[in-house]
Amino acid sequence: MSIWKWQPGFWPTSCLLCAARAPAGKNLCPECERSLPRVEAACPRCAAHGAVMGADRAPCGECQKDPPAFVFTRAAFRYAAPVDRLIQNLKYHGRLELSRLLGEYLAAYLQALNDPLPDTVVPVPLHSSRLRERGYTQSLEIARFVARALELPLNWKDAQRIRATTPQTELPRDRRRGNVRGAFTAGPAFAGQRVAIVDDVMTSGHTADALADSLLRSGAVEVRVWVVARA
Repeated sequence: MSIWKWQPGFWPTSCLLCAARAPAGKNLCPECERSLPRVEAACPRCAAHGAVMGADRAPCGECQKDPPAFVFTRAAFRYAAPVDRLIQNLKYHGRLELSRLLGEYLAAYLQALNDPLPDTVVPVPLHSSRLRERGYTQSLEIARFVARALELPLNWKDAQRIRATTPQTELPRDRRRGNVRGAFTAGPAFAGQRVAIVDDVMTSGHTADALADSLLRSGAVEVRVWVVARA
């Protein structure tokens, strides 16, 4: 996984985290690579880490009590240092080159799991007002590389955020579900399809749940969630 492929005559790249010299064709030095917070025990439905599960890998208590609209979540990392810094730099500081790094890490994680592939990939959309402010949709930039690596269609036009919402991270947990309720709409292009939602981070899971609900209402037969990191 690399932002560019090394060719004779090119110097090795610098680590995108610490700026030390990275091996040729790599984006991170070995020390930063080892520091990435991999997911270990996690709920198969929402990917909440540290969830207590039995041998049958049953969903966590929260998912059993109030099942989300998506069938499962795959998260490549925990939202912790240094992955959090990479995501924040992409999301808030215009470091678009990081979308390839994060997208290829997520794709490699998914390939190793060997799950049956969906029919299409859908990035979590931004509202038009937020898109004008930021200039790009970080989930779409990540999803481009995931879809390319997995050879899947990418549909970023037929699901939209129709209501501007307060960023979930600015709200207490008990207000997040209501904040995104009815925030999305999806077109008939998803009818009969198995869909994978792609996002940078999952916190409470309510954003993905609201989008998944919209996709199912449009006729999708299954929705799963793929995220770079789970908070």
